[in-house]
Amino acid sequence: MEVEVVILNYKPNIHFMSAEEQKVPTKEEVVSFLKEQIEVKKIQLELQKLNTELATARAEEYRAMAFIAQMTTDPEEKKLDEEDEEQPQSGRTLKKVK
Repeated sequence: MEVEVVILNYKPNIHFMSAEEQKVPTKEEVVSFLKEQIEVKKIQLELQKLNTELATARAEEYRAMAFIAQMTTDPEEKKLDEEDEEQPQSGRTLKKVK
């Protein structure tokens, strides 16, 4: 039978660099970093364009589905829906303000 030992008061040896010890990036490192960021931003822009196109396509699909549903609704069913709309709702009504 094996027993696992857990050290509860473990403190890693962390060394913080002082201002003098910090390395100043070279021009090549800065240029390399900026080129990487440009590539990342291009990919983010492409993703945003795809998301926009997807949202537009979904909206068009819903619009088409609503149109098909309207065209395939039985005229008698439409008449019943209109009669339901004509019946006054019970409860309070708003007063017109002059």
